[in-house]
Amino acid sequence: MLVLERMARMNNSTLPPGTVTSEPKRKEDNYDSSVTTLLLMTEDNLGHDEGTSTKSSYKNIFRAFWSRDLIRSTLLLWLVHFASYFAYYGLVYLISELSSGRSQPKDSTIYINVLVTSFAEFPGLLLAALLIDRIGRRVTLGCMILLCCAFSAPLSIQLREGLSIILLFCARTCVMGGFAVLHVYSPEIYPTSCRNTGVGFANFIGRVGSIVAPLTITALLENHHQKEAVLVMDLALFLEGVACTLFPRDQGP
Repeated sequence: MLVLERMARMNNSTLPPGTVTSEPKRKEDNYDSSVTTLLLMTEDNLGHDEGTSTKSSYKNIFRAFWSRDLIRSTLLLWLVHFASYFAYYGLVYLISELSSGRSQPKDSTIYINVLVTSFAEFPGLLLAALLIDRIGRRVTLGCMILLCCAFSAPLSIQLREGLSIILLFCARTCVMGGFAVLHVYSPEIYPTSCRNTGVGFANFIGRVGSIVAPLTITALLENHHQKEAVLVMDLALFLEGVACTLFPRDQGP
């Protein structure tokens, strides 16, 4: 009880009304009956079935997603995750297709270009770490996404290979920085009671985007529609940038 009171004081809160009860372990589990587990239970909940309580908590969690306070954040977060995964994997496939289209058979250019642009993820993570607590989560995420949109837009036309690789490097830097901020910001949107479930569903929607990206971008590039492929990615990035400005709150400074 003293430990619980200390925890409550550290969190500037108070313990809920109720009694501390002890539940002895079953003897058939090879535990001594004197060994007890302390549980803090309210008087109204004493004797309730554990299975019923678990089902009720799940219903409350899913109901919380569609409450007036969270439905806006939930839908925006799903859009941001979908667009982030879609743009990331779209850029990866764009690098491969552009390199293979300009390379001769048995040329190692494609591998060099993929390796060089892969290193872009390190400065993206560093930028996110430097900016996230200085200018806030939403601003950092929005800037990263819109910069990625700006860097990838010129790729809709034929450019010199060196310039294309520079633009792809910068775009991948920004999209990875946006990923880093998103993984920090997403858990802060939900209250503790439904945080894991909320972030899990958002990641699920993002994985759908990673499945749609190769089906869309690769199909367009193989049919020589490079302009359309880039425009689709830029549209997803632009919508994501707009969604970042609509988040109702920012836990950053």
